[in-house]
Amino acid sequence: MNWSIIYSYQVEHNDGYRTFADSLAQIELAEQRGFGTALVSEHHLVENGYFPAPFVTLSAIAMKTRKIRIGSGIIILPLYDPLHVAEHGAVLDVISNGRFTLGVGQGYRQEEFDAFQIPLSDRPGRMRESVEAIRALWTQPKVNLQTKHFTYKDVMVRPKPKQQPAPPIWVAAKKKSAVRLAAQVGDAWFADPITSLKMLKERVADYKTALKESKKPTTNISFPLMREVYCAETDEKAWEEAREPMLYVYREYLQWGHMLDDDGNSVPPGDERALGLLRSRFIVGSPETCVKECLKYKNELGVTDFVMRMKFPGLPHERVLNSINLWADKVMPHVQ
Repeated sequence: MNWSIIYSYQVEHNDGYRTFADSLAQIELAEQRGFGTALVSEHHLVENGYFPAPFVTLSAIAMKTRKIRIGSGIIILPLYDPLHVAEHGAVLDVISNGRFTLGVGQGYRQEEFDAFQIPLSDRPGRMRESVEAIRALWTQPKVNLQTKHFTYKDVMVRPKPKQQPAPPIWVAAKKKSAVRLAAQVGDAWFADPITSLKMLKERVADYKTALKESKKPTTNISFPLMREVYCAETDEKAWEEAREPMLYVYREYLQWGHMLDDDGNSVPPGDERALGLLRSRFIVGSPETCVKECLKYKNELGVTDFVMRMKFPGLPHERVLNSINLWADKVMPHVQ
């Protein structure tokens, strides 16, 4: 089992430097304790100061670590030119000595697409074309490509990535069509943190069907799943300490219409079901509870990589460190 820690940087204490410095200490501890990957997400135009530049952030993390893989989790790929992503990804892979994973997703916020002057309706086409272009730019000496959205003539990326043939590409997806696209163009489907177990089982079946149609293996495949995670000495203590910091994040997601019920239907802001639905999808509790939850996802879905957000706005740095240490001491040895 690979254990990953993921950050969605939201500036706390009106101090972006302190927010980032604390995360570096947490990531260094995670590396020492056997975590395999550190990922950084992005959003744009968010009032709380959400970091919008994951490649810059990952460069700093790469220089403070030596073994842990680094990656985007995710970049909103339709907002980018794939040449830009291929170049930055290649440099990150070189300076990290081959530790980079590219995580991409379609995005969903109208405000972000309006600001970058990209039609929201172009997301699927730009996703497919961009992933295919990035892989070509990483693996071919020169690329000649003409698609609906991009044209490259004798374009090269130098330096090439350290990893051969290329860094892995994780494709985030939730809807059936997006999961099928992940199977067709990606190296792994990256499942989101708030889809229910019931819906995930359906999407796993969709994903494997699409893999088979694309003549790709359907067994011994990587399956990264993101969950919101907090571990403390008891269930009661864990939920008491994490409740408000976690809900701070999810009040925002509810406002964006990003929450679904167990059947995949949208949960509107203010819906009284939201808290119960969220708690059933978080992994929050004592080490024993966390082991039980992880084994459930491993055994029922075939998860190979738990991607865990363990830091939430308002959750003190010392408590995050304690959660990481408890996870390494009392959870990881029981979920192989």
